Amino acid sequence: MTSVKDISFEFICLFIYLFIYFGGSMIALVFSEYYLPGFKGGGPIKTIKNLFDQTGEVIDFELVTSDRDLNDKSPYTSVICGQWNNVFNIQVFYAQPGIAGFESIINILRRRDFDIVYLNSFFSPKFSILPFLFAKFLGLKVVIGPRGEFSQGALAIKSIKKRLFLFCYKKLRLQRGVVFQASSNFEAEDIRRVLGDSADIYIAEDIGSQEFATNILPQSPSNLKAVFVSRISPKKNLLAALEMLGNVRAPLEYHIFGPVEDESYWLQCKTVIEELPSHIKVKYMGSLKPVEVVSTLSHYDVFFFPTAGENYGHVIAEALCAGLPLLIADTTPWRDLQKYGIGWDLPLSNPDYFSGVLEELALMSPEQHFEMRSTVLEWAKKKFMLSDAIEANLSMFNYVYDKTKG
Repeated sequence: MTSVKDISFEFICLFIYLFIYFGGSMIALVFSEYYLPGFKGGGPIKTIKNLFDQTGEVIDFELVTSDRDLNDKSPYTSVICGQWNNVFNIQVFYAQPGIAGFESIINILRRRDFDIVYLNSFFSPKFSILPFLFAKFLGLKVVIGPRGEFSQGALAIKSIKKRLFLFCYKKLRLQRGVVFQASSNFEAEDIRRVLGDSADIYIAEDIGSQEFATNILPQSPSNLKAVFVSRISPKKNLLAALEMLGNVRAPLEYHIFGPVEDESYWLQCKTVIEELPSHIKVKYMGSLKPVEVVSTLSHYDVFFFPTAGENYGHVIAEALCAGLPLLIADTTPWRDLQKYGIGWDLPLSNPDYFSGVLEELALMSPEQHFEMRSTVLEWAKKKFMLSDAIEANLSMFNYVYDKTKG
């Protein structure tokens, strides 16, 4: 039986199809620092890929990105850098480093054969600030998805440079004509806190994954298996997670997956690892490709990720799809987890709370743990119905398109 919500989703898709058919194609020029075939850039790559997959038949997307993955010194070999490539039916331009890349970005913007400039960062010098300023110079309207960059934890990193740009942004009144995408009400509050109530904000949740665990494994009787999957950088707060482990009295394994983005930060983490008690075993497992995340996570008992801030947190959604209980900070849109029986969202100001939950999980019977994982997986399958997120993203682009044409 078709629900009212399904009818609403089908109606808005039909409306946008007819709008585009009679009014001309809607074309969005997208900028993002990292994209496929890269994977070290984390969540934003998945956000953009899911957006293209689910709305690409309605909106024509073109993407400008870097010619190499995070921290790589060499460019991709599977694409032609400095040219347009067809990547999963999307035209992608891989900009080279240095002056050549900057000139390419400016030349692409000068074409003006698109309706929307869509930026997936606020502070990226090459893939946000440069195209933003040039788009403003050309009189183009812009939508910005800051991807959690306005959270307090994110703003505290390299804060002087960010404050300087924010000061100039406000003084020059660059906010006119700009629409900000917030993936949740929490991110909308962060944006207003930094930019004020006059910021034009459209709430459109990131489009999540539809891959789910096929088999839930029983908890190990000998020790709890916790896992961390993310870039190793101060924002992801791995150092705090390791320090919390120092107060856990039960046997525990903690496996870390993700590229090392900040070498000095990783050295601090390794120092703490060496000082942990003998019953806490920590192992760095390297990076995961996107297709490996859910299947890998499904082999663990809990996703332990006290991040300093996320606008969405694709890896959190993937942990839920793997049927993993969450132990995360209250710095993400994933809240009230205990209410739903799927985990804990705790304040970073009380690190002992995290240690206590890990001990609680370690003492949980295999039957109780299996029941909790089953609850998590069932909740995830109900949550990640794509229609709501797709509808919100289509509506956002239509809203920006109307402003552009106005």
